Amino acid sequence: MFRWRPVMRPKNYTVKDLWRKGDKLLRKGKTAEAKEALLAAAQSHSPIDRHYAYVKLIRLLQSAPGQNDELVEICKQDIDLFPEFYEAWMLEYLNNIPTPYFPSFAVLAGIYEQQGKHTEALSLCELAIGYGLTETIGEDFPERMERLLAKLKC
Repeated sequence: MFRWRPVMRPKNYTVKDLWRKGDKLLRKGKTAEAKEALLAAAQSHSPIDRHYAYVKLIRLLQSAPGQNDELVEICKQDIDLFPEFYEAWMLEYLNNIPTPYFPSFAVLAGIYEQQGKHTEALSLCELAIGYGLTETIGEDFPERMERLLAKLKC
């Protein structure tokens, strides 16, 4: 008697599937697998998709102790992506929707500040302001700049 057997093919995930998979794994406490799925999503050709994968990775790595070096690298990659992201965002939304929150600037500036690298943190704030970014959680970039300048003058 012939039995039907399903053919096992490798599943091709879309970026949104990988985001969902990463979120689902995170809720289950499987951070390593979630990180793997989100890193795969960050390989997207779309700068918008890559940015959102980086945002999810930043949130994941912020909650994981001992991941500072990797968090710094993800933030740097997201910051380097900003010009390409901004161009794609403007084409996609025709300047009708403001640029979304870009946490990598504030997160990396905070890390640099904790490490005592006040000049680097100040440069990031200047870059964010130069790009026209204003939305942050907590302290705005001009406020942070003033505080960092005061620390540098001491």
